[in-house]
Amino acid sequence: MALTPKLEIKQSQSLLLTPELRQAINLLQMNNLELNQLVEQELVSNPLLEREDDYLAAQDDIPVSGIDEPTSSIDDTEELSADLPLNNEFDDYGSDTVGLENWENADWSDYNHAKEKRNDDDSFDYFQEKLAQTKSFHDIIDEQIMLAFDSAADRLIAKFLSEQLDAAGYFRGDITTLASTLKTSPQRLADILAKLKQFEPSGIFAENLAECLRIQLSDLNQLSPEMEHLLDNLPLLAAKKFKELSLLCHCSVEELPSLINCLKSLNPKPAAAYTQELTSYIIPDVFVTRSNLGEYRVELNSMTLPRLLINHHYYSQLNTDKKASRYLKENLSRASFLIKAMHQRATSILRVCEEIVLRQYHFLEQGIEYLKPMCLKDIALALNINESTVSRVTNGKYMSTPRGIFELKYFFSSAAGSYIGNDDTSTTTLKHKIKTLIENEDVKHILSDDNIVSLLGQEGIKIARRTVTKYRESMGIPTSSQRKRTKRV
Repeated sequence: MALTPKLEIKQSQSLLLTPELRQAINLLQMNNLELNQLVEQELVSNPLLEREDDYLAAQDDIPVSGIDEPTSSIDDTEELSADLPLNNEFDDYGSDTVGLENWENADWSDYNHAKEKRNDDDSFDYFQEKLAQTKSFHDIIDEQIMLAFDSAADRLIAKFLSEQLDAAGYFRGDITTLASTLKTSPQRLADILAKLKQFEPSGIFAENLAECLRIQLSDLNQLSPEMEHLLDNLPLLAAKKFKELSLLCHCSVEELPSLINCLKSLNPKPAAAYTQELTSYIIPDVFVTRSNLGEYRVELNSMTLPRLLINHHYYSQLNTDKKASRYLKENLSRASFLIKAMHQRATSILRVCEEIVLRQYHFLEQGIEYLKPMCLKDIALALNINESTVSRVTNGKYMSTPRGIFELKYFFSSAAGSYIGNDDTSTTTLKHKIKTLIENEDVKHILSDDNIVSLLGQEGIKIARRTVTKYRESMGIPTSSQRKRTKRV
């Protein structure tokens, strides 16, 4: 067969992801905060796209304050009942003016503290200003340095050494290297460091855990010879080898628990209480509320959802220019697809969450022991959508329920077998049962993994011993022998 070049026509089918389809898929797996970041980028790049709030604020003839107010179901002609619940929350301004006959003489100075400070700056946060200003950890150290050292050079060295502290308050620098950097003697740095170890909080500037605890015990006048031996053998204490410790500490096994309890009362991380880290809060994407009739209502968190509009008036004004016509049509198409994709995303999230709430009704009513086993395929078949769509919807999103805030992935777990043939017990529930049994075990009768298998079998749950071991280790629960030694001490 001769190898010669030739032309031929071939027909084939292939699946291509258009940029619009990629964007729709990405939107589906974003949470509300990530969606807002994407919308901000689109608002900057697309002149036809704008927020609904900005559009309404620009309309002088439309009262912005009344647009998003919920409509009342009570007829205007119907007289409102005077029987108000006692837990109603009223406006502070209104409650403070009750009983004032002459409004002109009312003193509003208490409500004007913020105005004096903000100087008409909209960025002023009065509630942030009201927060107590706490000193940072290094501010506390700097104050003690100023009092402890008279020489300016010693203060600079002490300040430099304080920068070598880690988050727990331990000194992590090397004296020789630091002395070479500062061009001074290592002995001078060692003397200053020894003085720094006397600072508050007690145990600060220690170079290891044993020294940190030793400083604290010395300050409390509790550093006995037995405690010295215990501090020298902390690895044996971590391994719970109490018999060897009692021999090394020259004390009986009965006296050892009091020494250990004394160590437990100390602070192994003296600077941990002073670390000022930003607290990250979970903002739920979906709210689940319960009515008086026992029905659950699912709604999206509209406070974090962006609401967009297309400025058709701006489009009609500029579309007369032939050069700008193509640019405007492209942006109009992008804006229209983004709004449509956001609506489709909201619909998909609501449908999936409603199905989750329907299947996990008993969990919401009675707790974790009634969590039903459920997988992504169950939701996909019930809603007639793809399983990957359910996976994207539940990715990184949180649901606020009467029982707390849960990630949507929390409700999905595999089923555990049972003697009666029902797969109604999820692995999450099973882990909870194992943890509860261990927490309630008697000190004199520590449960082994085989004992746990027998107890679960009495409840109709069929499970292998190695499965109990796997679940126990995944929860960080030690073995029965380790728990026995710990609880005895």
